[in-house]
Amino acid sequence: MKTDFVDSYVVFDTETTGLKDEFDKIIEIGALKVINNEVVDEFNVLINPESKIPDIITNITGITDDMVRNEKTISEVLPSFLEFIGDLPLIAHNAPFDIGFINRNMSRCGMSLLPNKTIDTVELARIYIPRAYNYKLETLKHYFKLEFGSHRSVDDCKTTNYIYQECKKRAMETIS
Repeated sequence: MKTDFVDSYVVFDTETTGLKDEFDKIIEIGALKVINNEVVDEFNVLINPESKIPDIITNITGITDDMVRNEKTISEVLPSFLEFIGDLPLIAHNAPFDIGFINRNMSRCGMSLLPNKTIDTVELARIYIPRAYNYKLETLKHYFKLEFGSHRSVDDCKTTNYIYQECKKRAMETIS
C-alpha cells in the first residue's frame, strides 16, 4: 500500500453513545490541527445527544448526561467543526467509524458529506508497526508507552497523532 504522508492535517476523534451510526449519537468531537507537523490548534466539544447516554458509555468515557445536558446539539456543532477542519486531510484511528458518524449526521442535517482526504492510522499501523499485539488505539498507546488519557476525544487524538508521526518516520526510514 502506497501512502502519501502529509505534514499538515487534522487528527480527529468522536465519542459516541454506541457503535452504530444509524442509531447512536455523537457526544464529543475532538480534533488537533497540525500544520507542518506541529499542533497549532485544538477543537474539543461535548455534544448533547438529546437522549440518555448508556451507562456502559459513561463508564468508558466518563461523559455523563449531566455533562452534556446544556451543550449544543450535533446540528449546532457541525458548522464549527467543518470550519475548523477546512480542506485539510483528516486522520483518525479506525477512520471509517468516525467518518461514518460525521457523514451520517451531516446527511441528517442536509449537509454534503465530507470531501476531505482521509488517512486511517489502523491501516498505517498494520504496515509500519508489524510487531504490535493488535491495532486498537489503547494497545498502541501502551506499545509506545504513551501517557495520554483514553476514551476522550482530544487524548485519543494525541495518541493517533503520535502513531501517524511514528508510521511516517518508519516509512521514511524504509525509503532511505
